[in-house]
Amino acid sequence: MMHCFITQHSSPLIRRGGSGKSGFTLIELLVSMTFLVILMLVVTQVVGIVQRTWVRSNSRVSQFREARTAFDVISRTLSQATLNTYWENEFDPLRSSLGQQVNRAKNYIRQSELQFISGPTTQVLQGAAGKAADYPGHAVFFQAPLGVTRLTVATNAQMANTENMVNLLCGRGYFVEWGDDRPYRPPFLNDLNTVPTRQRLRLMEYSPTAEMNRIYDSTLRPLVDREDGINNGKRWFNEGNTAALSSVVQDQEKVATRAFTRPVAENILALVISPQLETTGNTSSAPYSIAPQYLYDSTLVTNPGASASSTNPQGTQHLLPPILKVTMIALDEKSGEFLSRSENNTMRGEVLTAVAGKFQNAAEFTTDLDGTPEQPGVLEALLLEKKLNYRVFTTTIALKQARWSF
Repeated sequence: MMHCFITQHSSPLIRRGGSGKSGFTLIELLVSMTFLVILMLVVTQVVGIVQRTWVRSNSRVSQFREARTAFDVISRTLSQATLNTYWENEFDPLRSSLGQQVNRAKNYIRQSELQFISGPTTQVLQGAAGKAADYPGHAVFFQAPLGVTRLTVATNAQMANTENMVNLLCGRGYFVEWGDDRPYRPPFLNDLNTVPTRQRLRLMEYSPTAEMNRIYDSTLRPLVDREDGINNGKRWFNEGNTAALSSVVQDQEKVATRAFTRPVAENILALVISPQLETTGNTSSAPYSIAPQYLYDSTLVTNPGASASSTNPQGTQHLLPPILKVTMIALDEKSGEFLSRSENNTMRGEVLTAVAGKFQNAAEFTTDLDGTPEQPGVLEALLLEKKLNYRVFTTTIALKQARWSF
């Protein structure tokens, strides 16, 4: 009889389900899950960083959108500034043999009835003198063919219809002012006396219509050759009921009584205007040599601090600066709100006084503002120290009507 013996041998492989295929051990599963968790944590952190960066960037764009729009408006309007300069005879008074007064033409001189003026606000606006902290930075006033006419339809048959005269000259001006928003709020808020006013730094625009352009007023025109020798160059925007600081928007105004000065942007720390020359290929003079103290007045032969021209007896009189370097420093809403709080009056005074004390010497523009990579500018260092979020807008504008050679 034959006996059959079946011997069982243990297999080195773990078999599951009778399929004969190998699987993962518990240790392998734990290691894989650990790597997956770490990867998910890294991805989550990266997504969080990207999201915060996007939110911060979008917030900065939205915060400075109003400032950017106002800066574009200034740049576009300034580029249209004009003096409408022309040639005129210069005469020598003589007396004939009969004792009669006669004149002899001896020269051609530039002449203009218009004016371009820019510089520190306290020097340009009479009402701002002595209030440097309330009017930081610079102001600029000029004429441009903007064609903005009255906002109401004429009912008097004697009044000319200027609606379609799109090239009529209009006065324009820009400056920064510190104040509350009472004139700009709905009247019912002022009547309630429960909603506090908002103190802010605002960019103001002076924009009289063409009919109210006071530069043609015989008592306010910027003439410098009057017999009394008085320069009336600043009167057309400083005096009268349409002056820049008196004709300000009011809470009860109507279309027929519209004021000519109103805010165009809030939280504007300073506006800086630097008239300059084109110096490409010419290193003999600095670009800011025509206005070394920033003050430029087209009615003057030589601006303060500038050197008189030995070849041009009229100097810069009745000339537009060929180039304007325009800089605007804006704060975001959070910084503007922080600066306006009553408990921060001391800090606000320090910041505004610092701004008012700067931008007096064009040669020190870089030192005053943003400095160099090695040494930050005075104003930039101060704003960073006070933790105020800001942005600097700057551009160089070539004036279209600056056709005369210096």
